[in-house]
Amino acid sequence: MTGERLVVISADGHAGPEKVADYAPYIEPKYRPEFQDYLAQMERYDSQYRDNLTSGGAGARGGEGGLWDFGLRERHLDVDGVSAEVLHIQGSVPFGVYPAVAARDKPMDFEPTRDQLVAGCRAYNRWLADHCARDPRRYLGVARLPIPDIEAAVAEVEFAAKAGLRGGVALPVLSRPDIPFYNDPRYEPLWAACADHGMAMTIHGSANLSYGSGPERMSLILAETDFFGRRGVAHMVFSGVFERHPRLHLAITEQRTHWLEPMLREYDSIYEFWGNAHIRKVLPRRPSEYFASNCFVGASFMSRLECEARGELGAKAFMWGSDYPHEEGVWPDTKTSLRWTFGCGVSWEEMRQMLGLNAARCYGFDICELQPVADRIGPTEADLRTAVDQLPEKVPGDVRMKSWGFRREGPWH
Repeated sequence: MTGERLVVISADGHAGPEKVADYAPYIEPKYRPEFQDYLAQMERYDSQYRDNLTSGGAGARGGEGGLWDFGLRERHLDVDGVSAEVLHIQGSVPFGVYPAVAARDKPMDFEPTRDQLVAGCRAYNRWLADHCARDPRRYLGVARLPIPDIEAAVAEVEFAAKAGLRGGVALPVLSRPDIPFYNDPRYEPLWAACADHGMAMTIHGSANLSYGSGPERMSLILAETDFFGRRGVAHMVFSGVFERHPRLHLAITEQRTHWLEPMLREYDSIYEFWGNAHIRKVLPRRPSEYFASNCFVGASFMSRLECEARGELGAKAFMWGSDYPHEEGVWPDTKTSLRWTFGCGVSWEEMRQMLGLNAARCYGFDICELQPVADRIGPTEADLRTAVDQLPEKVPGDVRMKSWGFRREGPWH
């Protein structure tokens, strides 16, 4: 049993300011009056929901301050044994949809102009780059793009790369009528820019759709979230994006994993279908082969069931994530979660892949730079193989703990 301390990388962390108003210093001066008007409209909108205010994002279990206080965040990561993170957005960006998650009957009635959309993404990217600079080894920020404006999105890729946002770029979930499907040729300059700058592409979470306020709301969210999150895979694979740009990486994050192998079997069957010979003339490899070489799954709060069913592809494609600091994630019970999920029947090499090396390959983390961090805080193989005698306490009044890292029976429970 090796005494090496493992570099653990979370492919799913969240960061954002305490208040949307805190973006003000990062807004270009000429847009600040418009931003103040936007904030005033937010205040009027919130006044309608005084009895049911939300942060515009998922809840957090006492770790909210770590979203913007990177000193606190670093202390939380150290205790959890996490050497590095990929950072995704938390909450609304300037001039963006508010609230960021469909937590109310309908979002605020605001339609940004093209210039406001660009300015809002730039403000967030400046904020994130500023905070990731605290320790560029440990924090790789994922930039926002002003899609569907492809020309502006290409410019933002170039800005983000120069600003040090090495986590690549976020692509929107394909659920809005104004977002063209990812097989559309107009995206080609964007794919080329991401490939040229070594920027991975991430589709994170699911669609910001409102399913009403009935008792079926949560069921519908869960029934469709993985579908919308992975929808773009088929569009990019079958339209030859990875054939034209073999160094381009796509990550589907904050996902379950049970859908992966059935989906790829279906895609390969579509490829081999006798009536679909034209696709084989332009794609020399099967969809599963493109996925294996170019795609990754951010299996946040990965369960033991998912780990046991990982297969050969999963071991090379799955990236673990803590979803810090969201309440459905595993913080502050990360060490217990890792032991519960990976401690039995997983080889040391597979642990290294799923808990760190896959994320390093996808996003470009430098394992050598992170090893001194891991030598200080990371788990050993003996740590991970220590049996879990007792799972974290359950939420009062619930039959399971809130963290999805301890699911025992299915994708959701």
